[in-house]
Amino acid sequence: MTAVLPARTLAQAVLVKLPAILTAGLLLFTFLPRARENPRLGWTFIAAAGLMAVWQLILWALSRRRGQALAVEFVPVSSHYVQAFVQFCILIWWGWFAPEVYLEFPLILAQVVFLYILEALITWSRGRTWRIGFGPLPIIFSTNLLLWFKDDWYFFQFAMVALGALAKQFITWERNGRRTHIFNPSAFGQFLFALGLIFTGTTNELTWGKQIAASFETPHMLIVIFLGGLLVQYLFHVTLMTLAAMSMLIVLNLGYTQATGLYYFVNVNIAAPIFLGLHLLITDPATSPRTNLGRVIFGALYGIGYFVLFRMLDLYEVPLFWDKLLPVPILNLCVPMIERLTRSGILGRFNQGWESILPPRRLNLAHMACWAAVFGGMYATGYIEAPHPGNSIPFWKKAFAENRMHAGHSLVLAAGAQAEGGHSGAAYNELGLICMEGKIVRENHAAAAKHFARACELGNVDGCANTVIQFLFLKEWKSDADVDHALDLLEAVCDAEPGVGACFLVGKAYETGRGRPRDLARAIALYERCGKDDLYAAKGLARIALLPDAPSYVPGGIEQTLVQASVYGDSESCWYLAFLYDRGLGVAKDPVKSRRFLEAACRLGVKEACDIKAMPSLPPFTKPRMLVPGWYSAFPLSPSPAS
Repeated sequence: MTAVLPARTLAQAVLVKLPAILTAGLLLFTFLPRARENPRLGWTFIAAAGLMAVWQLILWALSRRRGQALAVEFVPVSSHYVQAFVQFCILIWWGWFAPEVYLEFPLILAQVVFLYILEALITWSRGRTWRIGFGPLPIIFSTNLLLWFKDDWYFFQFAMVALGALAKQFITWERNGRRTHIFNPSAFGQFLFALGLIFTGTTNELTWGKQIAASFETPHMLIVIFLGGLLVQYLFHVTLMTLAAMSMLIVLNLGYTQATGLYYFVNVNIAAPIFLGLHLLITDPATSPRTNLGRVIFGALYGIGYFVLFRMLDLYEVPLFWDKLLPVPILNLCVPMIERLTRSGILGRFNQGWESILPPRRLNLAHMACWAAVFGGMYATGYIEAPHPGNSIPFWKKAFAENRMHAGHSLVLAAGAQAEGGHSGAAYNELGLICMEGKIVRENHAAAAKHFARACELGNVDGCANTVIQFLFLKEWKSDADVDHALDLLEAVCDAEPGVGACFLVGKAYETGRGRPRDLARAIALYERCGKDDLYAAKGLARIALLPDAPSYVPGGIEQTLVQASVYGDSESCWYLAFLYDRGLGVAKDPVKSRRFLEAACRLGVKEACDIKAMPSLPPFTKPRMLVPGWYSAFPLSPSPAS
């Protein structure tokens, strides 16, 4: 007869084989289009599955040798599946406005599979029963609300998840008579990797963290997080941490504005990523205080930590999205001390009196009512869900011009937020100007070229002009395609609207043969479209007329513009006037004036003028080597619309 296994035994037999089934499933992710297009991502799945398979074979061999079966039981924990549900809802809402989130779902699922396998193997390796439930879900969902590694470096994502799982298993303390983990598992792995990325300066190179933070600012995201948070607060009585953290941020933020007249948080008073942190990062019931007063202290310390880190990371040019994460493991370590403080002495008696006012469930409802009132007040007054007046590039440019505290860094943040979040060409152009000037951040022409190219790609004419200026005068550009696109747009602008600076830049390209085929006739036509009062176009016309290989061309009406510039000390104008008067091109021939302008050019630093002024007659015209104007003086741009 065939023995019939009890249902419970049969379920356990299936669950014991689950890691092997999931390991095979992990290999299936190599067939994802992204994994097939990127071999490094494909090998990440193969390596993870291979490591898990070898580990399982060793465990099974040891189990058979010792005659000990691998034990497993299904233990669903409400805090796990409730948190996972709330986090998944936030992911869905975020992805509705940022489609790249939905594209990440297969990789998120791969992490879930990996963590289930890993938890089983770690537990069995310690000789314990694998308590399978929903624990991996909130860890993975929380991690992916904050950080994704790029596909080339995705093995770090698995390593980060593994660190959190190991910390949960091995870094524990005694709490209310039982051992429990100290650190929030999703925060711990990210914390360690954050330190490594910060110290190596590779955050933007290896991760999508910056893009995640920008795209997370979706419409009504704070309301979605608030509503989801209510469910967690009702079931697990963690309201006071969120309420205390938010209250501390409000007090510090308003105090700063009152004292300085500026805004501490540049674009919005409360950004969606930190609001997420207030609800999900610090409210893990297993790694936070259990007393009411302890929760208030814990939340307030988180608010202070975030407030301080926001400024510190900004000053040291560290990506700001780390500010909401870094305080969490440090505060987790403080939980034993906070619990001791709030269970003894004056604080203990105060806490005991507080907790005895009402039954726990009713008292928590009172706390939730207070939090709802605070949130409603913030929403009604426009403190949240709306940018404040500081969400403006002109606001921070004015503050920077007035030498106001931290205004320069705030200007960079404002421009960066508008560029990344709003895909604003004007904001990208502003970032390029900041990188070029080097007054706020280190001068970086390559970064400026990247920002200008992006601004031009988004249709910003000033960004296109700056792209061409860098190309023509500084020999710096991101790609030939960017320069071609910029010149195409500027030429179209010039054809539609004569008299604009775009005509000069396109004319310069045709004159020099850089970015456009050398065509002096076309250059002349473009320079003439700038108008006779345009100094840079006037210089271009003079220069072409004096060139030995120039077409038969006599510049007319530019004398007054060049003479006026020479009066103000423009050495290049003096040099051209000397040759124009010597040749009688566009002006009456006048050797006396020619010599006078030659002497002026020499005094103003034109070495070639000094070398030839003693000659009885002027040699053939050449362009002085020193005449390579800086990017900012080559062509005076009008302010971009954002500024």
